[in-house]
Amino acid sequence: MSFVMILAAFGGGVFGALIGGTTAFVFTGFLGLAGAATAVASGSTLILDSVAFGPFFGPHVAFVGGVAAAAYAGRISKKRLENADFLTNPVNAKTVLGDHSDKDKIFAEDDRHIDGADATVPLFKTTDPMVLIVGGVFGILGVLVEYLFSSIWEIPIDTVALTVVVFAIITRYVFGTSGLTGIFPKNEKRFPFTGKMLLFNAIWGFALSGLVGYTAITLGVDNIGFSISATSLIFLYFGLKFPVSHHVSMVAGHAAIALASPWLAALFGLFAVITGEYVQRLFNTHVDTHVDMPAITIAFWSFIILGVIAPFI
Repeated sequence: MSFVMILAAFGGGVFGALIGGTTAFVFTGFLGLAGAATAVASGSTLILDSVAFGPFFGPHVAFVGGVAAAAYAGRISKKRLENADFLTNPVNAKTVLGDHSDKDKIFAEDDRHIDGADATVPLFKTTDPMVLIVGGVFGILGVLVEYLFSSIWEIPIDTVALTVVVFAIITRYVFGTSGLTGIFPKNEKRFPFTGKMLLFNAIWGFALSGLVGYTAITLGVDNIGFSISATSLIFLYFGLKFPVSHHVSMVAGHAAIALASPWLAALFGLFAVITGEYVQRLFNTHVDTHVDMPAITIAFWSFIILGVIAPFI
């Protein structure tokens, strides 16, 4: 850790805010694939360590910065909208909490509105210096805390995912108003899952994880599936109903390399996809800041794999 690294982390957080946290994460996927190819071809992990998961596009820097900046921008936007002149009937913006998939809100007519829970929106449009500063500060904090978790405390967990979780919770309490688990309408079930839905997810989670496990073991790269899944999120920008799968593929990658079994990778991937469904509804529905479901899922199952099971194998 050095002052140069801190400078780079500030830049990574600012850039994450500028282009949007999810957009930065898609770049993580592209650079992760390039880094995996380089690692297999030459044995060098420089691109993986210093770019894809470093201060440029590391989720603990760019994504954390983008999420925090969006939450800050959303809070400022709410204050303005509570007394908005352009609405016929001004509303209490604090009560307008989407489920993270509904983009057709009543504020669509005003492009200045920012949904604090939407990590996909490039915050360039705000032209607010403080939005970028928030992103940069959280980028610095992200790189410092991840260093603490990985190099000082050496926690047997995916420390990048853990860092994303920690700052998502901090961001919610600092900038949000919906509480940790959201504000659900009285007539809506928190977990409206059917057996058919869970079975569908279990099948694709198991199948994808078996494939990821085989590939990770073959290449000796645990994050190859994660990088592919991260890259695939670009299709969300085309308006497609597309699966978010990087929590499944990363858990599978950890299990494949740590436990040396594609079958166990498939099993833990199945656990991850079901866990993710519940985590999404619990922490990221009807909220006004983003708490990352994949990061929570990866952090939990990576600790089970790396901290609980692997030491005894």
